[in-house]
Amino acid sequence: MISTKIIGLTSLLTKNKKAKIAILLIEIGIIAYALAKSNETQKHTKKLSQN
Repeated sequence: MISTKIIGLTSLLTKNKKAKIAILLIEIGIIAYALAKSNETQKHTKKLSQN
């Protein structure tokens, strides 16, 4: 669902196919980074609660 919204937004921004791909890759990178940080925070919280 999120990916279709992202694709829709990028198609509104530009008609150039290479630019769309670049924007999508940047957005995917941001999402992956946020997910990794979220998982890291959850693991850290879990370790603190176990101690």
